[in-house]
Amino acid sequence: MMLRFLSISVLFLFTQAYAAQADHKFPRDLSRNGPWKTKLNWMTTTDRDNFKIHRKSGKTVVSQAGVSTLAVVDGRLRAYFQWAPTGDQNEKYFDHIAYVDYLDGNWSSPEIIEIDIDKENPRGYPFDPTIVPLPKGGFRLYFTVNNATQRGSKDLSIKSAISSDGISFVLETGDRLKLDGQSINDCAVIFFDDLWHLIAPNHDKAGVGYYATSPDGVTFERQDDLYHPGGAWLGNMVRHDNTVYFFGTGFTLRTSDFRRWELVQKHRLADPGVALFEGEMHVITVGR
Repeated sequence: MMLRFLSISVLFLFTQAYAAQADHKFPRDLSRNGPWKTKLNWMTTTDRDNFKIHRKSGKTVVSQAGVSTLAVVDGRLRAYFQWAPTGDQNEKYFDHIAYVDYLDGNWSSPEIIEIDIDKENPRGYPFDPTIVPLPKGGFRLYFTVNNATQRGSKDLSIKSAISSDGISFVLETGDRLKLDGQSINDCAVIFFDDLWHLIAPNHDKAGVGYYATSPDGVTFERQDDLYHPGGAWLGNMVRHDNTVYFFGTGFTLRTSDFRRWELVQKHRLADPGVALFEGEMHVITVGR
C-alpha cells in the first residue's frame, strides 16, 4: 500500500539519510533533504481520550533532529534523539545522539550522550536510539550500527549499551538482533509480561514489522513478522496498565499479547517517541 501522508514521506527521506550518514560525516550539500531539515514536535494526550492525538502539530522541542525516544530519568522527562546541527557552534555534534530534559514546562538545550564505542571504526557509530528503563534500575539504549567496512555499504544490526544515569553508556558485546541477508534498523523495545519485545519496520514491505523476543533484553529470538496496513512499525512502545501501545508511523495500535493488535487511531505522526509522565502521554514526532 502506498503511504500518502506527507509526514511519512518526509520521514522516509530522514531515515534514508541516517542510514547513509552514520559516520558523523558532515553533508556537502545542505540544500538536499536530510535530518538537518527536520524538527521534533511535542504534543500530549491522556487515557480519557484513549491516547488519541488530535493536534496536527505541536511545540518544537529541537530543530535539525529526528528519531526521538522518551524516558523518565530521575523524576524528569527526557527525550533522546539523533541530532544534526549545522551551525558553527554545534557542527561538531552532527549525527550524534543527544538529549533534552523537560523542566518547569520547557525543554532544555541539547547535550550529547557518551558511549564507549570503537572510535577506530568511523562507520560504527550508533544511530536510531531507543531508550528503555531496566527493571532493577538504570537504562539500556538500543541503537542501529552499520557494520560495513566500506563507505557507501550497509550492513545494519541492532546493538545496545547500558547506563546508570542515562548519560554515560557502556557498550554491550555483540548484536541484539541481526538478520541474515537483510538490514534492520529503527527498533522499538519494551519489557512486558516477563519478556523483552523488539519491533522494527521492514522498510521494503509496507505494513510489515520484524518482531523478536528475549528473556534478558540481550539475546533476542526472531518471531513471526507483524502486519498492519496503512502505516509502518516505525515508532515506539509504551505500557499503560496491562496494555502495550505502539505509536507508529501512520497508526497507533494496542495489544495485550503481541499477537492480536487493535487499531486505536490513524494519524499523521512520523516515527513518534512516547512516554507516560505525570498522568499524560507525551509524544514527540518528526516534522518539517
